[in-house]
Amino acid sequence: GIRNELNFVLLKNSDMAIRVGYTVGRTTGESSLNDQLKRFKPRILAEDEIVSSKPPNPANESLMSKCIKVVVENFERMPVKELLPPPQMAEITKQLPTNLDPLIGARFVFNENYWKRCCVEKYGWHNCNLSEHGLLWKQMYFEKLLNERLEDFDVETDDEESLYELVDACADYLFSVSFRQLPSHIDLSDLLSMMPNLTKIEVTYGVNKIGMNYERMLFGMKIADATALAKAFNRADTLTTILLTGNMIDDDLLRMLMSGLIKNSTVTCLDLSHNKITNHGTRLLSKLLGSNSVLTSLNLADNHIHAEGGRYIARGLRENDSLLYLNLKLNRLLDDGCQMLLEGLQENTCLTELNMGSNNAGNRAASTLCSILRNPESRLQVLNISCNDFSAEHLELIHLSLAANKVLCGIDMRGNAGYDKRSKVIDGIETIVHKNEYNARKVSEF
Repeated sequence: GIRNELNFVLLKNSDMAIRVGYTVGRTTGESSLNDQLKRFKPRILAEDEIVSSKPPNPANESLMSKCIKVVVENFERMPVKELLPPPQMAEITKQLPTNLDPLIGARFVFNENYWKRCCVEKYGWHNCNLSEHGLLWKQMYFEKLLNERLEDFDVETDDEESLYELVDACADYLFSVSFRQLPSHIDLSDLLSMMPNLTKIEVTYGVNKIGMNYERMLFGMKIADATALAKAFNRADTLTTILLTGNMIDDDLLRMLMSGLIKNSTVTCLDLSHNKITNHGTRLLSKLLGSNSVLTSLNLADNHIHAEGGRYIARGLRENDSLLYLNLKLNRLLDDGCQMLLEGLQENTCLTELNMGSNNAGNRAASTLCSILRNPESRLQVLNISCNDFSAEHLELIHLSLAANKVLCGIDMRGNAGYDKRSKVIDGIETIVHKNEYNARKVSEF
């Protein structure tokens, strides 16, 4: 019947389907159903093509469409201020160009689809990570736009007033400020004070793509920069995260920053890694770990902290009841400094993650660490002791100390003299840690 005739037609045309590329695979003789449907689509007659190529007749256009077109064409000069019905406002924003003046867009355009178009066209899909910008396209657009303006700002050629106008227009959508260079070293205190919702500052004073034109003076924070940031820290009521990595911050610059940090009661995350802080700067930072501290994360990795600095941090840990994460890797604590640090941790019951890798910790530190791991009140869940001077005997002691530990869920021991992944000691430690992690996840599910 009809089915047999259809099969005959398909088999008859299979060779032709292979020649024109309408096949599922290169070696198959069967064309896909979608390809067959495309072949039998109705043809467009020449008369229809002529008619469809003609511009639409304005007489047939609705009054609503004409009004929307006029509003779109004049939106930048006369933006819509009154509330329009959602369908009409959606159609207006759908037709708005993406090169609209940001000052106008910030105040009058609230449709997320419009800001999505702007972000994708300006930055590309691969640079649009909404999770870093509150899952809002408008917030992403203005945070990235401000970062670009700051990084490319030139005091001699650019107008500083236009920068203030931009911040004033989009202040409600600025929750984080982040830049990798600031050649102008513009005063940030007034700009940051105009952002009522600012929660995160990520600042690196450097120069991108400098090539062979490197100059030491172009990199690092200056005294004026530290003074401006200290004022901003003192005024901020919503700031929670400060990232100042790789700014060549020494003790003098840190002292200036501390004049604002010590008066702030909202910052919970402080990252000062990859700087030049020594024992004197560590003594200043220990004041942030007092009994009234709200700091939950402190990163001092890759600084110039020696054994005395470990004693200052230990003093702060004894009184602290808020810090959850502490990173001191790539410093110069040595065995004595690590021992003093861990002695302070013995009296602390809130720290859950400690990184003291690459500090030349040895026998004394290992003995104090074992007493912490045996302590049932310890809350330490993640421990990094990699690239130290722990021998096989030290790791054996750690293994014995973990026998009754139910809290530690992660440990990194790589790079130590006694570390051998194939040894029974390492296997036993990993078994205990994995069991604790499994039990912790099982409890969290309920």
